[in-house]
Amino acid sequence: MAYLAATIVITLSIFTCYVGTAEASAFRGNDPMSTLGRMSVEEVRATMLDELMSALGNGNRVTEDRLGKIEEALRPTFNSMTKNKHGNLEHSAVRYVLHRLFVQRHGMYVKGLDSAGEAWTGDLSSPTSVLEDLVPSYVLALFEERLKGRGLGLHETAILAATLEHLIHNEAVERLTASYQAHGLSENDQLPNAKLQEVIDTYMVLFIMGKNVSVLTPEIVKEERDGIEEVYPAWPESQKFSHGVMNEVLTANKGDAAFAQDKITFNATAKIVEEIGERYGRWQDVECHDLKGALMKMEEPGTGRVPLKKFYGDAMDGAWQFTESVDYLRELGALDETDPKRKSVIMSNYINSPSNCLASSGLYSVCCLNECEDLMGHIEKAVGQPDATTAQVFEIVTNLPSNTEQAPRSIAQNLRSLLGEVAEQHDGRVPLHGRLFAQWMHHAYPHECPYPHKAGTTKPMTPDEWLAEKGGEAVAEDHEMLYHVTDPPTTDTTAQDSRTAGASKGSDSAIRPLMWTVDEELVVTTTRPPRRLGGTLWVMIRNVALVLVLFSLGMSLRQVLAIGGGKQQLPFSSKEHHC
Repeated sequence: MAYLAATIVITLSIFTCYVGTAEASAFRGNDPMSTLGRMSVEEVRATMLDELMSALGNGNRVTEDRLGKIEEALRPTFNSMTKNKHGNLEHSAVRYVLHRLFVQRHGMYVKGLDSAGEAWTGDLSSPTSVLEDLVPSYVLALFEERLKGRGLGLHETAILAATLEHLIHNEAVERLTASYQAHGLSENDQLPNAKLQEVIDTYMVLFIMGKNVSVLTPEIVKEERDGIEEVYPAWPESQKFSHGVMNEVLTANKGDAAFAQDKITFNATAKIVEEIGERYGRWQDVECHDLKGALMKMEEPGTGRVPLKKFYGDAMDGAWQFTESVDYLRELGALDETDPKRKSVIMSNYINSPSNCLASSGLYSVCCLNECEDLMGHIEKAVGQPDATTAQVFEIVTNLPSNTEQAPRSIAQNLRSLLGEVAEQHDGRVPLHGRLFAQWMHHAYPHECPYPHKAGTTKPMTPDEWLAEKGGEAVAEDHEMLYHVTDPPTTDTTAQDSRTAGASKGSDSAIRPLMWTVDEELVVTTTRPPRRLGGTLWVMIRNVALVLVLFSLGMSLRQVLAIGGGKQQLPFSSKEHHC
């Protein structure tokens, strides 16, 4: 990835030299803090964009028009985030906002932006991050360092998002170059349409398989192409998609000489694969909906849970998807063990896990679109600030449908009580970007919103990463699946907690113990930790304290009146008055 290293070096040089003035001569030799304060917000934005575009060179994708579209996509989440004293986002908030942007727009999990099972406020250089994750995190650190602790505003965050898109585009171009070379072509060759289709097919094989293009040979590429259908049964549908996009782009640019019939240039082909990348995340999500439909046929109604008995039973009947081992499911965060005798797969966590990502690169993985993002985006837009009252949340969610939840609907009493407890920890308001609200959303929308495990308790990874770390396959052995399939399910509910699943349907009936813990984890930490006392206990303590204060004042007043010899003088009545 030489192009990437060069880009980073150039960007590092510019932002290290840049010290915050709008004059070209001020980019060297001045104290950063002394000049930053003299710049207006508009000057900072303009200079930051100018310098970035100079670093990325001609042909980069960071344009004002593109930035405007990114800003509009970012705005609802940005407005609802907790800001620092400068009205900007802190490092953890920027990571969170950008992660959600790429997941929502492209189904891309950019490495170094995802929390990867850790706290959003944790150390970005923790051992859970692989080496290549450092690239986007490093660029992010450069942006915040340039602002010297002021954080990033909406425009700066959009610039960073556009920069990451540019790096992703560059990586696609490098993959396309490898595809040309695999066919004995150079970037100067003009392709006939038939050869273009072959190159696009090779590009898609490399893209889906996540191959390191720097070590590819024509022999390896041919082997990958010959075996693609065996490892990816949906390859024919993928071909139809990529060929369809190719034909659309060719038709839309038929007046451009670069797209002339049977004389397709490398730059024209690059535009085709760029468009494929833009659309691929949403196209492949159709398969995710098919996966969701298959799981819903096996779930315990309304719970978003599939018993392992049924999960593995489908695999043993020939389904190729449902073969992950119990240990791997646990590490993915897709296993509900609230009742050890009734282990089940959490549908939303499973669908959105790395095991179902189709394409991977040095910068990102293409995974299922998280349906909860649209729901959260609606809530953020309606609330317009970092927290809300329980009444606000109830009103919004009551009228907010999903693919599996109709609206308007009634919200079960146990869910109402749980949200009330969340508010009690935060002085009567519900933070939108914390673990407890995400947990509540999971139970309100069990088929769409993943369950948020406590930081550090899971470590989602791909099957290949699991193999490298654990030394074994992520697939369950036949005897393991057979054990769960033949083991009779437990139906005893006498020991269940009063908090039960199935609440999202408006029912309080006991189905299974509800997966709920009281541990809060905020995306942006506050200066005061959440209160851990229950609401009733807190009110009692406050009222008792008030009674004690009033009693003490009453006793003091009584003593004063007694000293006054029955004249009931006030304490200050004997003092002289001076005009």
